[in-house]
Amino acid sequence: SKTWIAERLAPWDLDLAPGDLAHAHYASGKGRTLGTDLGVVLAVLEGGRVRIRFQDSVMQTIPMGWVEQVIRLQPGDRVMSCFKVNDGRGAKSLKTDLGSVLQVSAEEVHVVFDDNVEQNVPKTWVAQRTRTWDLAVEIGSVADVHFEVGDDGRRSTSTDIGIVVTNCVEGRVAVQFQDTIQQTVPLGWIARLREWGPGDRVQAHFKTGGGDKSNDTDVATVLAASLLEAELYFDDGIQQCVSKAWVTERIRNWGAEVPELAVGDVVVAHFKRPGNHCRSVQTDRGIILSMLPKGQVSIMFQDDVTQVIPKGWIESMATRWSGQREKLAQDEDSAAASGADAASKARPRPVSTAQPALGSPECVICMDAKPNGVIVHGETCRSGGEGAHRDGVQA
Repeated sequence: SKTWIAERLAPWDLDLAPGDLAHAHYASGKGRTLGTDLGVVLAVLEGGRVRIRFQDSVMQTIPMGWVEQVIRLQPGDRVMSCFKVNDGRGAKSLKTDLGSVLQVSAEEVHVVFDDNVEQNVPKTWVAQRTRTWDLAVEIGSVADVHFEVGDDGRRSTSTDIGIVVTNCVEGRVAVQFQDTIQQTVPLGWIARLREWGPGDRVQAHFKTGGGDKSNDTDVATVLAASLLEAELYFDDGIQQCVSKAWVTERIRNWGAEVPELAVGDVVVAHFKRPGNHCRSVQTDRGIILSMLPKGQVSIMFQDDVTQVIPKGWIESMATRWSGQREKLAQDEDSAAASGADAASKARPRPVSTAQPALGSPECVICMDAKPNGVIVHGETCRSGGEGAHRDGVQA
């Protein structure tokens, strides 16, 4: 009877499947062992039981609750494993070594050890998984990658920046490093991804006069990226296409800080200085006129100067065009419906009756501005007009 259960000592919530590596108790004598042993799950049975082959080749059917830990190996995992001695023809080694998983079958795992020796070993020889593979690698990804060194092609201690140029095939990918050398390395040799995209501010090497890679790096804004190259706009006004592996660091995640932009939005942005078109230190307000390819936008600043700048030069959103215009219309409707009491509490905003010239565009900056707005544009502006200019409202 369920009422005979006095207490639940520990909930069991492991996900078991055939082929999983499991640390489990086993039947010995009249009951369950105190310690666990390593085995491979052969089948998950009805009635809360599981069939396991332990590393001494003994097979037992035990309660699921006897399983303490589950390891589901996959390509890219880093493991500590025993290996076959005598060039892979001998018995199980007494010690373990680090390696990367290339492929996994029902009861075996194909491992390439860090000395570049490949072996198929029983899953139960894997003593520990030191790192679970969890990176979303695809063609064009930029990453810190270990590489082959020495005559035997063993795994390097340090990493270098490289670009993944092929899909994963049998647990390996081809990587092109900063020096343009390509190597096919185990998936598990990828240490981490370097994620950046259009609009982000980065530290990068640049091409010298002879087209070679510079020793130093400089700050740039990412315009666009292809499989192997990134188009960068450096702060000194120089625009170059360089290897994606030359981008050493992302210093601003632009997409996470600035909301999605649209035509008509009022933004705070840096601008191109006269002459060399380098990035200004200070910022100014402007309105987005159009969104352009390769991570650029056309902006008209407060002084009526229009420039095409990298979208990564936009520091923040000042006013969202659609939302502010709707709010303005609601405020005007509310003011029109108010009685004498409302009129006595607050003086209504003056509205110019001047109409814009035929064919001239409506001033979206002024329509977006709050009362006594920051930006006034043009002599025929509906919201400001000549009175606003005379009163010194224009920024």
